Amino acid sequence: MYNITLYGTLGCHLCEEAEAWLAHFYPQLSYMQIDIACDVRLVEQYGIRIPVLAVDSIELDWPFNLEQFQDVMHNHARILESSSSASQVQSSTRRVLKPIS
Repeated sequence: MYNITLYGTLGCHLCEEAEAWLAHFYPQLSYMQIDIACDVRLVEQYGIRIPVLAVDSIELDWPFNLEQFQDVMHNHARILESSSSASQVQSSTRRVLKPIS
């Protein structure tokens, strides 16, 4: 599962372009839009960078393109698979220790 977020603000023409880009290339993509103007910390972090597209902790600054976005999604899927495989291996080798009576 991906947590995809588009950081921007109202009246930002580049943010509108990023939204249109997402709608065009990924019409079924579910993502959260966050208006950075509602949080001083977000304004400090993203103010001159918006729009920013974040996939979990990986951020793409505008103008992002198909290759960048697909690379991020592919790498993220690989990370999820490896962490899932590792937890399956760990859980399959886990032992329960019981106190000796």
